[in-house]
Amino acid sequence: MTISAKSKYAVRALVELAERSASDAGRPVRLGEIAARRDIPPQFLEQVFATLRRAGVLSSRRGASGGYTFARPPQSVTVLEVVEALDGVVAPASCTTGDCERLDACGVASVWAEAKAAVEHVLGSTTIAILAERERRARPEAMYHI
Repeated sequence: MTISAKSKYAVRALVELAERSASDAGRPVRLGEIAARRDIPPQFLEQVFATLRRAGVLSSRRGASGGYTFARPPQSVTVLEVVEALDGVVAPASCTTGDCERLDACGVASVWAEAKAAVEHVLGSTTIAILAERERRARPEAMYHI
């Protein structure tokens, strides 16, 4: 199971959007600003955000004051939701999706099921807001000297 570059870029971009939303009082943020700040190709990010808008994660507004906002608070948007919207169901093996005839007689299937549950737990309990907070804490504090 590999999480795609699309999902990785999306999570990075959503963290940027969460940070911008917090500092800009929830005003829409232009896609180009997010792409530039996170070094993501704008055309690629446009496709990713369109998918996330259709999935109900984001809202968009057109026009001079347009851009993207979260459709609901970043505290309720999980990494699992983003990955599944872009990549489909997280599955380390086909037996975890029920696509195996030997599932009942296979002793190995249980380890794949445990791996799937562990990944879903970590990604499902991590929100975009949590990641944005981790980034804020990881940044060095600005020092002012007189």
